[in-house]
Amino acid sequence: DLRGAAEEHPPPRFALPPRSALVIGAVGFCAVFAEGASLDWSAVYLRDVMDSDAGLAAACTTAFSCTMAASRFAGDAMVRRFGPVRTVRTSGVLATTGGLLVVLANGPAPAIAGFGLIGLGIAVVVPLAFAAAARSGPAPSQAIAGVATITYTSGLVAPAAIGQIAGATSLTVSFGLVTALAFGLIAGAGVLRGAGREAAGAPSSAIEHI
Repeated sequence: DLRGAAEEHPPPRFALPPRSALVIGAVGFCAVFAEGASLDWSAVYLRDVMDSDAGLAAACTTAFSCTMAASRFAGDAMVRRFGPVRTVRTSGVLATTGGLLVVLANGPAPAIAGFGLIGLGIAVVVPLAFAAAARSGPAPSQAIAGVATITYTSGLVAPAAIGQIAGATSLTVSFGLVTALAFGLIAGAGVLRGAGREAAGAPSSAIEHI
């Protein structure tokens, strides 16, 4: 019977994710790296690079979080109307523009606006990456696990990587890397084509990821 077959052939303890999941995970990596960097370093950027006071520096992180939340609440309508690929490409344009504003800012206002655009741009990417992974091949559980590993590893390494790069160069250079990864969303959006219309419900339900 089925129970006997499952006991006779247990699932492997470790399995490499399919190649499609690695590509999808790379898109998620870009988004989560930008999220982790912005959440942990935006206030420091305002204080150290823009010479802002503590209140304004904290407001920058709040602006990032609020635009990210707003984007996720609006994500359903965006994905239904434009599809996952166009949504993520547009998101990448917003996040890249935000990164450029941060890097080129000569005062607190454009830097805060830049962080706000980064939050607006990256918010819906991870839910759509998971949805695409679920439809990327014959083993959706392995694909989702692979994408989750890649994306959430990015969240762990991003704050430390930003700090190390800033220590060797500057915070401005660090956010140059964030901007480059945000551009990766534009280049890699096509791999999320498999997310489908069913993924439209994911962004708003994934608000707890903020």
